[in-house]
Amino acid sequence: MPDPVTFPSITRIACLCLLFCFAFPVSSEIVRLNVAENTVATAELMPGEKGGKTVLILHGFLQTRDFFTIRRLADALNEEGHAVLIPNLSLGIDQRQQSLACEAIHTHSLEQDVSEIASWVEWLSDHREEPVTLIGHSAGSLLLLAYLAKTPGAPVEDTLLVSLIAFAQGPIAKESEDDRLAAIAHLEHDGDEVYAYPLAFCDKYVTTPGNYLSYVSWNGEKSLNSLKNLPRRPIVILGGQDQRLGEDWFPRLKQAGIEVIEIDGANHFFNHEHEFDLVDTISERLH
Repeated sequence: MPDPVTFPSITRIACLCLLFCFAFPVSSEIVRLNVAENTVATAELMPGEKGGKTVLILHGFLQTRDFFTIRRLADALNEEGHAVLIPNLSLGIDQRQQSLACEAIHTHSLEQDVSEIASWVEWLSDHREEPVTLIGHSAGSLLLLAYLAKTPGAPVEDTLLVSLIAFAQGPIAKESEDDRLAAIAHLEHDGDEVYAYPLAFCDKYVTTPGNYLSYVSWNGEKSLNSLKNLPRRPIVILGGQDQRLGEDWFPRLKQAGIEVIEIDGANHFFNHEHEFDLVDTISERLH
């Protein structure tokens, strides 16, 4: 004979049901866009409430929308009533769902990433009445900067660049000027061949020289110049204990006239208690 269901068992089942509902919000939907021949990019759309903002949040280098910094921020802003779109850049892979390894063969370029961002902003503009607020994390912030530099008339209200980092900048950067010059030589010799280059945190990033140069050209100097030349400058949010940025990055941003918000004690990913500081800082800017 089965054991009777006790009160603790019922309570536990109820808690599990609540956790399941929060972990898999029924209100979100997956949006798909054709971004290239035989390539569909996906994004998760989390509808907001009347009066909320429309926000696009972009993940970092080789990551996805489920990277913990992105996911926690998206969930928190959506709970506040904002509509949130979190795309996965395709990186040349149809309906990509997983992060990519450095050693994978990378067929994508920075220009292709920027083109996908433009497609998602255009999609939001067609489906939402409010102008778009852009939020990026790490290299995602750099890609948003590249998008704004290419599209000065973009239908964007505000841009918040979290943990903004440039290529060939900071202590984790593997690439050097010699690597860039080698890629130029490879491009002149055989631009369709793939090589293993150092890039960002990757010791061996496998791609063509042209694709490699599209990323590594966005160094600190180019990023700062692009920030200064934007008609509406983004706000940069940095962690006070971010060990992935060079020591001169904060002062260089300030000298360029960029508004920088520093969150004391936070690292590059704003994990642990600093995730709440990041959410609070961004929430204040959205209201």
